[in-house]
Amino acid sequence: MSKKKPKILFIGPTPPPYSGPELSMQQFLESEILNTDFEISFLKTNFRTDNTKKGKLDLSMLSNFFVFFSKLLRILFQVRPNCVYYPITPTQIGWVGRDVWTILFSKVMGAKVIIHLRGSHFKLNFQEFNGVIKKLVGYSLNKVDCGIVQAAYLKDQFEPYIKSHKIKVLYQAMDVEEYAYNPNYKIEKGKVLVMGHMTKAKGYTDILKIIPDICKEFPNAKFYFAGNIRRGERGVFYNQFTGEKITYEDPFVAEERILNSEFKDNYVNLGIISGDDKMAHIQTADIFLTASYSEGFSRSLLEAMSIGKPTVFTPVGAHREVFKNGVHGFSFIPGNLKDMKLALYKLLDNDEKCVEIGMNNRKHVVSNFSIDKISDDFRIIIQNTLES
Repeated sequence: MSKKKPKILFIGPTPPPYSGPELSMQQFLESEILNTDFEISFLKTNFRTDNTKKGKLDLSMLSNFFVFFSKLLRILFQVRPNCVYYPITPTQIGWVGRDVWTILFSKVMGAKVIIHLRGSHFKLNFQEFNGVIKKLVGYSLNKVDCGIVQAAYLKDQFEPYIKSHKIKVLYQAMDVEEYAYNPNYKIEKGKVLVMGHMTKAKGYTDILKIIPDICKEFPNAKFYFAGNIRRGERGVFYNQFTGEKITYEDPFVAEERILNSEFKDNYVNLGIISGDDKMAHIQTADIFLTASYSEGFSRSLLEAMSIGKPTVFTPVGAHREVFKNGVHGFSFIPGNLKDMKLALYKLLDNDEKCVEIGMNNRKHVVSNFSIDKISDDFRIIIQNTLES
C-alpha cells in the first residue's frame, strides 16, 4: 500500500501580472518534484491583473477580503491540509487585511504554516507599523512554523518573533531552458535594458539622471525601460543597503525632463512587456541594469543572467550574497550615481569583459538556480517543517 502524500495548501498569486511573485508561485505549482511528494491544493490571492493597482485600498479590495476568507475557510475545512505555504506582504495594510488572519486561521485548523518573504524590507517597514498592529503581527509570527527568506543575511527579518532555527533560505528559481542564449537575435551595441516598476525605489529616477553623462561618453548608448510608471511608493520606503529613508522623486517629472532634453533619443519607455516581446528585448540587450533600493532576489536580473547578459546591479537582497562584483557584473550602492556611471563605463567600453561576464552568469544560474534545484530545496524545507 502506497504511503499517503501530505496535503499542502499553497496560497498566493499567479499570472497575470507576469512579475516575480506570480511567476514563482506558478513554477512551484507546476513542479514535478513537489507534486510527486505532496498533494497540492491552491488558493489564488491576486484579484488585480495590473501591477499599478497593487496595494490600493478601495471597494474592490474590501469585497475581495470577504471573498478570499470565505474561500480560505472552506478549503481549510474541506481539504484539512497538513501544511499551508503563504507568501506574506511587507506592508501594514497587507498584514492587517490578510496575512495575520491567514496565519491564525490555518493554525486553528491544525496546519503547519510556512511563510515566505519575497523581498528584503519587512523589518524596516515593521518599525513604522502602528503599536497595536505590531503586537497583532508579532502574535501571528509567533505561531509560524517556518519562515523563508531569499538570502542568508535576511534571516533577521522576523526577529524576535520567529526563532533563527525556523528560518530557511530559498533562492529565486529560473527556467534555464526558456531563458537561454538564442543566436537568432542580434545584440544591439549600447542597448541598456532596465525592467521593473519605473519608480524612485526601483532606481528609475536615478538612472535618468546619469543618461546625459553616459551618452556624452557613449553616444550610441540607449536606455530601454520595461515596466509601468506610477506615482507614489508601495512597500519600499528605505534604502535596504544603508537603512536610510528614500527621498521620493516624481517619475513623471523625471521622464518629462529627459524627454525635453537633447538626450531624448537615448531614452525608450517600452511600457509593460511580456512573452516574445520581452524575450526579444532581453536577447538583444547589450547590458542589463538594475538600480533598485530594495529587493529580495530580482527575477528580471536572473532572467538576463541566465541568457548570458553582463549586468550592473545593486548589492541588495540576495544579490550581495550570490553575485560577485567583477565576476557576475559590477555593483554599486543604491543611490550612488557616480559608481553607477563607473560600472556602466566598464562594460560599455569593453566588449571582451561583457562576453566574459555573460558566460560566467549563464554557468552560475544553470548550476545554482534551476527550477529543479530550487524545487528540491523547497521540498526539503516542507518535509522538515512537517516533521518538526
